[in-house]
Amino acid sequence: MKKDYPIIDLHCHLRNDIPGHTKIAKESGINLVLYMANSKPPLDNLEQIKKSLKKKRYCRAIPVSAITKDLAGKELVEVDKIKPYVAGFSDDGQYLKDLNLLKEILKKNVLVLVHCSPPYDAGIKKPYLETKFVKRYLKTLKESGGKLHIQHISKKDTVELIRKAKKEGLKVTCETCPHYFTYTKDDLETKVNPPLALKEDVLAIKRGLKDGTIDAISSDYAPMPRITGMAGFKAFLPLSYGLVLAGVLSEKQLKEKLFINPKKIIESKGYKLNLI
Repeated sequence: MKKDYPIIDLHCHLRNDIPGHTKIAKESGINLVLYMANSKPPLDNLEQIKKSLKKKRYCRAIPVSAITKDLAGKELVEVDKIKPYVAGFSDDGQYLKDLNLLKEILKKNVLVLVHCSPPYDAGIKKPYLETKFVKRYLKTLKESGGKLHIQHISKKDTVELIRKAKKEGLKVTCETCPHYFTYTKDDLETKVNPPLALKEDVLAIKRGLKDGTIDAISSDYAPMPRITGMAGFKAFLPLSYGLVLAGVLSEKQLKEKLFINPKKIIESKGYKLNLI
């Protein structure tokens, strides 16, 4: 891969070891990561976020605040105080069930990132609820306005839903991950959220990347043990470049997925990166 531009990973989990995991990111050729709020304690208040920002990092790493206190989905964090210090807000794997809270934060003029399916421990037996939840989020976005980014989509129906929403003018962006355009559920027996899907879904993800419906590729890197994630920093660029080798994307299109579009998404609400 010709790496003549900074690589931005919009979605990873550094937990409580920012130095160790950013070192792996740098060694893997990644220049900047957005890291989610699910550390212990979570990044749900200004004190914890400032502490996080003081930790050593080997590549640039920007925090994403929780949307709700303790990632519990009950009460918004102090958005106005926190927003100058973070790239955006996400409850990530806990997803945001309360759509009134989603409406409230969408009106705050911040970047809101939402997980597209419920966690494994949510008591939901059917694993493929991604499109249902994305439909709820898009309906809320249409009612409230604002800017919404949907994290790691994996299903054909979801791609079609977002394609339609973009044509209607909704301000929505989305990402997928290498494992969703590389493996089906029959290729790997592994626990990942959202789950690996079918061949038709893998093909739809590739089409969505090619036609611009899917804006970015992220890793969803998570330290071991990966309870709800499987991807790593080391495989991120090789698997992504596989799209070029397979003729799915051009070099220019891959640059859009790994740098240009992620930069636009981060800067869409005023956070300036000053990269190149």
